Amino acid sequence: MADQSSDSEVRWQKLRRDQIAELAAFDPVLLQPIGAIEQHGPHLPVDTDTNSVTEIAERAARSLGNRAALVLPTIAWGLSPYWMPFAGTITLRPETILALFSDIGRSVAGHGFRRMVIVNGHGGNGGIIGVAATQMADHGLRTIAMSYWSLMGSELGGITPADHGHIGHAGQTETSIQLHLQPDRVDPDYQSVTGWTDLGPMAADLLTAGAYKPPLPLVEAPIGVYGDATQARAELGQAIIERVIGRLAEVVRAFPASTA
Repeated sequence: MADQSSDSEVRWQKLRRDQIAELAAFDPVLLQPIGAIEQHGPHLPVDTDTNSVTEIAERAARSLGNRAALVLPTIAWGLSPYWMPFAGTITLRPETILALFSDIGRSVAGHGFRRMVIVNGHGGNGGIIGVAATQMADHGLRTIAMSYWSLMGSELGGITPADHGHIGHAGQTETSIQLHLQPDRVDPDYQSVTGWTDLGPMAADLLTAGAYKPPLPLVEAPIGVYGDATQARAELGQAIIERVIGRLAEVVRAFPASTA
């Protein structure tokens, strides 16, 4: 059998068992992306969150090189019950997501891996990934959990000001990202989207600053869009993705090596 080096391949599912066993000895950080399959307005595909977080994790791992990171298969579904009134949404129960994370953690720990970063691409998963990261300790995995847009901080608002510093939902930020990552899946008439919900009032709501409020789409956003999609541009999405990839790579570099 031809020897195919694992040095350049960062996707767990594309490696052979001997290559994965070899990589475990180098103590790489496992990146576990999780997204969502849910409606994203009339103009974006339902895999928007999953596509974004998968691309970010894989590109960050490739940028690190030298067996520093390995990307686990993306958990495509998330916690999206509030989007069920719209066609296309598939939501998991919280206990299902936690059980899935636990089973994955038990499996990879059994193969000798000790460090993980959960990289989230869907706002509704924010709370549950923190619980999952805590549970990973039961399997001997030291775990960090983060949503990719949190790596941008206040810079996000400077790049996509129409969304007022929020990731939004199918607004300027997410539409820009998809125009960069998968432009062929974005409805060409996205600049004609009307009825979107302005995120300005949410940004100005000091009473709930830093808190998580599950959306009420049928009341707040009847067309399923939070943010101004008409202001989206591919170059804005590229700027966000490139910054996030760099910041995620920094997180991996700074992750203390396993002492196990």
